[in-house]
Amino acid sequence: MKKTFNIGMIGYKFMGKAHSHAYKDLPMFFPQTAIPKMKLICGRDESGVRQAAEQFGWDGYVTDWRELVSNPDIDVVDINAPSDAHKEIALAAAKAGKHLFCEKPLALTLADAREMLDVAE
Repeated sequence: MKKTFNIGMIGYKFMGKAHSHAYKDLPMFFPQTAIPKMKLICGRDESGVRQAAEQFGWDGYVTDWRELVSNPDIDVVDINAPSDAHKEIALAAAKAGKHLFCEKPLALTLADAREMLDVAE
């Protein structure tokens, strides 16, 4: 049986749709890899994120990224929220022991990117 990993994704608009599509396609392109499980998707607008969860195939949704980051079932936090939110979310997720996947740009400044890397390492 193949290993799985649980994804929590923050952001559900264009890049959220693109990342959701990629997670569904991952086993087709890389059959030897672990299988991603799309557990939680997060967005501030409850109606919008609920619709995205249903349309994209996520198990559930939340409206507060802190709830997603602190969820013990989440292995990977996929950050595709607006760029000015990347640092705060990434630092919290790294401190919670999560693996990170962050959409570009990683940070707004080089110093912020270095801080994010240091905490993640």
